[in-house]
Amino acid sequence: MTLRRTRVQWRRLGVVLITACLVWMSGTALMGQSEQVVDVTIKDFRFVTKQSPLRLGLPTVIIVRNEDAERHDFSSTMFEGIPTQIEKDGVIVYGRGLGGVYLDPKQSATIRFDMTRPGRHVFRCSIHPTMSGELLLLSAEAV
Repeated sequence: MTLRRTRVQWRRLGVVLITACLVWMSGTALMGQSEQVVDVTIKDFRFVTKQSPLRLGLPTVIIVRNEDAERHDFSSTMFEGIPTQIEKDGVIVYGRGLGGVYLDPKQSATIRFDMTRPGRHVFRCSIHPTMSGELLLLSAEAV
């Protein structure tokens, strides 16, 4: 085997290794961003929302915590017609068209679904009609 042929083989191996590393690193970055989280805290008869910008088509997790001394619920039409999972007190409920979840004082729930519809998504407490909040999902294309 000539010296030139050996160099070409090492160069090819280097390109393959670099490509594999780049694919692995991009996959790791995507895995870290695979789920978008929205924190909703119920406190003083208000919804306090903490979130980063929401993106269309990604799995979305809404974590709702009731820090009030009263029972509340978190309900929204944003879940209509899409597969949704609600977990509360160790019980998981799956379905399409789940409206929301009731939370006793100091309870929390986790709601999982894919954010598929852009727009303004209102949520409210049916027990206390003056309580409401919203999530805004804009469908914007990259420039």
